[in-house]
Amino acid sequence: MGTLTLPEYLAPLRRYFNAVLASAQHYQLGAPVEVVWATSPDVGIDVDHRRIRLTFHPEDSGAADYRVQDQWLPPYPSLREVQQQVAQDPSLVICGLPTALGYVDLWHHHGEARAVFCGQAGPEAPQRAMLLAALALDYPLEDAVTLARAYARCYLHDKDEGCVDCWPLERALFPRPLTANHPQAEALGWVSREVAVAPFAKADPAQMALYPVVDSAAWVGRLLEMGVTLTQLRIKDPTEPTLAAQVRQVIAAGAQAKAQVYINDYWQLAIEHRAYGVHLGQEDLETADLAAIQQAGLRLGLSTHGYYEILRAAEFHPSYIALGHIYPTTTKQMPSKPQGLSRLALYRRLIGREFPTVAIGGIDLSRADAVWQTGVSSVAVVRAITQAEDPQAAVDAFYRRLVRPEPQHAVLPKEPAHAQ
Repeated sequence: MGTLTLPEYLAPLRRYFNAVLASAQHYQLGAPVEVVWATSPDVGIDVDHRRIRLTFHPEDSGAADYRVQDQWLPPYPSLREVQQQVAQDPSLVICGLPTALGYVDLWHHHGEARAVFCGQAGPEAPQRAMLLAALALDYPLEDAVTLARAYARCYLHDKDEGCVDCWPLERALFPRPLTANHPQAEALGWVSREVAVAPFAKADPAQMALYPVVDSAAWVGRLLEMGVTLTQLRIKDPTEPTLAAQVRQVIAAGAQAKAQVYINDYWQLAIEHRAYGVHLGQEDLETADLAAIQQAGLRLGLSTHGYYEILRAAEFHPSYIALGHIYPTTTKQMPSKPQGLSRLALYRRLIGREFPTVAIGGIDLSRADAVWQTGVSSVAVVRAITQAEDPQAAVDAFYRRLVRPEPQHAVLPKEPAHAQ
């Protein structure tokens, strides 16, 4: 159970906490959260055996983990100025910074500022409530800020129709991440490490039900012989002496089998040998030559681990978006916690049908049905096939389960009405 310890001056937020936390329990998005009122001047958030201290008085120089500034009087600082401040201060969180074009929320991320933008910000009270509730539900800061803005906008658009009582669901309510691909980034004065890029080639959803991820060309070859039409080569060690040869081998094998074979990370080799596609992580968006990948006609898959990363990935119009990790996994060190089925279903709904979606992380045959019912386009598996006694039988069993009648719908609890 999480605990929110709140100062009395935040008492006007009480009604919003009740609505937000009830919606979170309705959608099974985390452990229950207890709200406690105290005389402390700051907010205390206890979740997962750690304590977060937050203040809405950013001028304080105390030991707060987050110092939130969300009340503004003219003259307003420039976005560029605030971007530099946030990049230098890991504790500073900026909410609703007014600009000539709209409103910006910013936070610190590994030595730089990240931000989301929207034309209408919504009221401050529900924004604050969702920010605190999301942190208590164990969402990372970037997701808490993003959800808070979406909830405030939901309330702004349809407060009389019950929207205040539901979790933000629709993409139109969410702010857009500021990236080089954002149409107003330059006018706002936002400085990006990424470069703008055209949309990537489309993947073929009809071939995307089962997505084995394997660590050798030999395994890719075996999978193609078993009838697999989508797979990924993920060799973790960049110093592997046979790396280039294995990449060449799987690309050639995929072309011969007319299958979708993705290369994880090694985009230069993928371009050189004309791969079907490349799969990258979020950190690669700032370092990989996305324009070269796009111009070479390669498909692009992007990993995501929550609301902000999903919305950021969508800005680059990839061929598919991977959602993970869903269950605990030991195949690689993960930057986030397991998302679970309930969050997966809402992420899939957020993306809609604009991009194919791939669920990944700890999925075996016993879990495949429940994952598939969330409406994802594909289920990525690793050990469920490579460590099976009979890999061919495992592949066949997955394909028998990953069949969806038309039309395709995600399985979600019935939600209250909300703004479109």
